[in-house]
Amino acid sequence: MWFGVIVASNPLAGWWGKNKRTAYIVLAVIVVLFVFVNRGGGAKTKRVEMPKDYGSAGRELLVHAPAHPKKPIPLVLILHDDNLDAKTLDHDSGAGSVANSRDFAVAYPEAVGGTWRIDSPDGADAQYLRDVVAYVSAKKSKIDPNRVYVWGVGEGARLALTTVCATGKPVFAAVGVVGQFAQEPQSPCGDRVPKVRAADIEWKKKVSEALWEASSKNHRAA
Repeated sequence: MWFGVIVASNPLAGWWGKNKRTAYIVLAVIVVLFVFVNRGGGAKTKRVEMPKDYGSAGRELLVHAPAHPKKPIPLVLILHDDNLDAKTLDHDSGAGSVANSRDFAVAYPEAVGGTWRIDSPDGADAQYLRDVVAYVSAKKSKIDPNRVYVWGVGEGARLALTTVCATGKPVFAAVGVVGQFAQEPQSPCGDRVPKVRAADIEWKKKVSEALWEASSKNHRAA
């Protein structure tokens, strides 16, 4: 008696043979998209607290900075108006998106109780801004100390103007002012620190782009 063995063909093997190259391409595209989505196309804004070894220990801020840039990058401090907050300004200003495309870091200092203490005798907020620069430079990213800028809106703009070099050696290469003032405070630096202005009422992405274009041309004197 003869016994025959029937071997069924595998349709999947035939399909794989014909479409292997296409399948590899599709898989590669999926991997690239997964990496891009998880990276989000750049740095993310995160809330942090000043460490205990700083004079401003315990104060909060938002930081939007790449952890390991290939070379030192500029840093911009952005100061919100009174009765607003850093999170709102981060969302409305689009500065994080501009930072990702132009390769700079952003820090959003936070006022205590939503109010900047511009005329405080102890200069606490002025010292806080300096601490933020030192902290982000030491702990969050690789910052170029000659390209640190400060921008502000409303009372945040007043704080930027009055503290840009109120104590010790200037740390900012330029100060940016958003909004209009009936009487604008004068910087104690005079003309030593360039000032750029955006008269817009609302701080949108185009304002951040304009401030960056104007500020980035300036470098702090060594």
